[in-house]
Amino acid sequence: MLASHCFLSLTSACLLQAQSVSPESLTAHLKGTVQLHMNFTQTRTLAALSKPLKTTGSFVLAKGRGVIWQVRKPLSLTYVISPATLLEVGPDGKATRKDPKDVPMVAQMGRIFEALFEGHWKALDDTFTVKPEGTPGHWKITLTPRSRKLETLKEIQLTGAGSIERIQVQEPSGDGMELAFERPDSDSPLSEEEQRLLRME
Repeated sequence: MLASHCFLSLTSACLLQAQSVSPESLTAHLKGTVQLHMNFTQTRTLAALSKPLKTTGSFVLAKGRGVIWQVRKPLSLTYVISPATLLEVGPDGKATRKDPKDVPMVAQMGRIFEALFEGHWKALDDTFTVKPEGTPGHWKITLTPRSRKLETLKEIQLTGAGSIERIQVQEPSGDGMELAFERPDSDSPLSEEEQRLLRME
């Protein structure tokens, strides 16, 4: 009887612990990140193509200022996502202001990274159902669209540990995208070029 009572108590404690997991608690260690540089490989899988499409580049986060998403191969293209604007910068350096509706995935990624590194997960509540799992040492956060405006998305999964390691995007059509991040560096300051891009309007 005592063993049964202990088992039930332990089970209840585990359930309460599982229920108390929040995205804020899993990613609290990331809030101290002032700036972050990472490399990424994007793999796009399309049902109509036999081989996936691969893109490589770099990612820069400057807390409170914005995100620089720089594609290097197979083409050169840069997106600057700031609190005030979303810019597309071509190989010639010319910047074009973009409507978030024109590049929805880029715009959504900007919101997701803000939630991830600033702890503003509630800002996504109007768009996604947020499901956190794991521990700060090994976490997964699943975003399921609740808005009809995102009918081209089925699910987004973020996984990581000390930093973000992978983002997987699934679409209702069966197409998908995976972003794998490498070499996170939170010590290097912003370069002059990165500061210039973040000042562009």
